[in-house]
Amino acid sequence: MLDRGIIKWQPFDSCFNSKQIICDLENEKEKQNLPVLSEDQLNVLEEEVINAYNLKQLINIQYYYNGNIRTINGQINFIDVQKKEMILNNVGIYFKQIIKIEELN
Repeated sequence: MLDRGIIKWQPFDSCFNSKQIICDLENEKEKQNLPVLSEDQLNVLEEEVINAYNLKQLINIQYYYNGNIRTINGQINFIDVQKKEMILNNVGIYFKQIIKIEELN
């Protein structure tokens, strides 16, 4: 009798692929659009970031990344004013991604 080896498992491969597709579809449904902020709101957030950096404050930031709103706490390590980007806990965040900033006591 001949052993069919891996060929006998090929029909089950479609089950694994469909699981991955279902997970991807669920993740896509959970994604959100970037909240629209006015120029004034963006300028206020930018000033708050710069003040928190200068005063070395601990802050809580909500930011938009890849369809999700994420939250991060910490102290700003570096700001690149020309690129409008900051580094917080080794995570690069552009100012235009920031939605909300809160000072932690």
